[in-house]
Amino acid sequence: MDVKKFRELVWQAKKIVIGGNSHQLKEIVRFDFDDGSFYIKCFLKDNYVFADDESTDSFLLVKEVKTPFVQPFNEKIEFEGGEFDFLFNAHAVARKIKGEKVFKIGDGEKFWDYKSANGNYLSLGINDATGQRLDFYGNIVGASQVDLELE
Repeated sequence: MDVKKFRELVWQAKKIVIGGNSHQLKEIVRFDFDDGSFYIKCFLKDNYVFADDESTDSFLLVKEVKTPFVQPFNEKIEFEGGEFDFLFNAHAVARKIKGEKVFKIGDGEKFWDYKSANGNYLSLGINDATGQRLDFYGNIVGASQVDLELE
């Protein structure tokens, strides 16, 4: 399922199917970037986070991790035995929510994203309101591996 179709249908979904594995949705959040574009971030009941990436028509499946990194973050970092290259940093604010309230409308986050040569993904984040670190580590998932179970 491509990102465009995912964005249209996710609000009616009860589960996301990733590589044949079904994940129950806890919360769906639309985050608007400061430049006006947006992404969808889904918090799953099994503690994974699933997000779309329109620029590559792919998705991210990550879990929260603790990292030793402090600002300013380097262009290249090593984590879990892999080398990660900096992709971009951004700021986004929650504008639409469905489900449990992990985030509330108006909550913001700033993040610095990294990718390894083997497709692993690392996101170093900071919650605007609390200053709490929200770091995530996982994999890039191709659009062909994603489907939704609708309500």
